[in-house]
Amino acid sequence: MKNQGISVLKSISLTILVVLISLSSCKNVNKQQDESQVKIEDVKGQISEEVEQFVYPLPTSYEVTEMLKRIGIPYMLGTSNTVENIDKYFTAKAKAYNIGIYGSDLSYASTYHMTQETMLYLEAITQLGNDLGISSIYNEDLLKGIEDNINNKDTLIEIITTTVYDTYDFLNQNGKGDLALLMVTGGWVEALYLTTNVSANIANNPEIVKIIYSQKKSLEELIKIIEKRKDEENIKELLEGITPIKEAYDKVDSEDMTEEELNNIMNAVEDLREKIIA
Repeated sequence: MKNQGISVLKSISLTILVVLISLSSCKNVNKQQDESQVKIEDVKGQISEEVEQFVYPLPTSYEVTEMLKRIGIPYMLGTSNTVENIDKYFTAKAKAYNIGIYGSDLSYASTYHMTQETMLYLEAITQLGNDLGISSIYNEDLLKGIEDNINNKDTLIEIITTTVYDTYDFLNQNGKGDLALLMVTGGWVEALYLTTNVSANIANNPEIVKIIYSQKKSLEELIKIIEKRKDEENIKELLEGITPIKEAYDKVDSEDMTEEELNNIMNAVEDLREKIIA
């Protein structure tokens, strides 16, 4: 499932290319092949560059929750952010953060085929998305697609992942890059929070510890992206909030973490998460 959103966007791009090529052939069948090929390659390069510029920059929350399921960790009711909290989110900042939070909760629920929870999180994301002016993404077609495929895991995950990527893309393209980063961070924080709270005995489960350690790299990538906009008010606050997590990870050199190192990461993640969902 890695980079599924990128693959989806590239597939769309390739489809567009095929149509353009076909139309071009219909207009002038006598054009030289070499000239056409050069133009096709130019278009392909431009599309590829556009895709790479705005795609979701981190592993999806689905990848994390799928790993948890693969190693035999059951779904934990009550661990995710409750949809009842949605009435607390008045500001654009809070809405963006919690689209990310609920996006991870949605991935978590759908991975375990939790039908009711999946629909509740989708409704919450739809409401927050509409509040931010992205109703073109969260519309009746999306809801119908989810409902029709609620028991079709592969299609459901494709729909959810594509929607998250499209949201990130839309916010960036419409001058709301700071909100896009808040959304990304919310999703990352919630995925890591779920990972660190699915068992009372994490330190004794090397597979979970490995998953937690693997997020060190994605955190580094996230911070690189965030720092490009560090002069913006929302991003300054975001950097301050995520720094304690980075400091906890900086003290870890391998996936053979001590219980103290794990607790430091868990506490830092929980502190930021509580601020986001409060």
